[in-house]
Amino acid sequence: MLSLSHELINVLKTINLRIDQTMLKYDKSVEDYVSFAKESDKYGFRALVVPSSVVEFIAPEVKTPIASVVGFPHGYHPLRVKIDELKYVANAGAKEVDVVLNIVNLKSRMLSKVEEEVEELVHTARDLNLGIKVIVETSALTDEELVAICKILLKHKPDFIKTNTGFGARGVSVRDVLIIKKLVGNELKIKAAGGVRNAVEALTLVSYGADVIGTSSGVEIVKDASRILTMLQQ
Repeated sequence: MLSLSHELINVLKTINLRIDQTMLKYDKSVEDYVSFAKESDKYGFRALVVPSSVVEFIAPEVKTPIASVVGFPHGYHPLRVKIDELKYVANAGAKEVDVVLNIVNLKSRMLSKVEEEVEELVHTARDLNLGIKVIVETSALTDEELVAICKILLKHKPDFIKTNTGFGARGVSVRDVLIIKKLVGNELKIKAAGGVRNAVEALTLVSYGADVIGTSSGVEIVKDASRILTMLQQ
């Protein structure tokens, strides 16, 4: 008979509280986004993540906190543009932002520019009372680059380091989470995102150090967790 620890069973029971339920599709209408938000709102997710341009339409319709993306999905927007987008989503009703790091600067070894970006983004988010996650896109990084950005994030303390956009070469891996957890410990929270489709994948990432799961499959994951719990009780 399969058994799990009480801690992991509790994760399955409350998995909705760890999920940032996400829709970031360019080929959907505002009405599609509102329908997505209203349906997702029933499940008590940690947040709903939507593009910056639709925040104003979603925020009044749901109780779940709204998060939005900034500099998405590639992150090579000028810093001023990211700051303006961050302010825009705050005014539109978002409570949190997921900002894509300028990986071009990191790949160019211009770490002072990377640090400048992180510092100003975190400072602006704090001024606006926004939670902030920095997306590093692990699928594009070497281990050395991941170490370098983690050191910068530890210095400037965003709320989260987020692994992936979901638009890169791959989604999150257990290896990503293991390395990041080793580097940041409990000083930063970890959002694991990209390609998480079922409850076992989500549970595995949490067990290795992820605090939050970013996924477009939140409803399916909650239902899958319920089925697993039912089987464990038989």
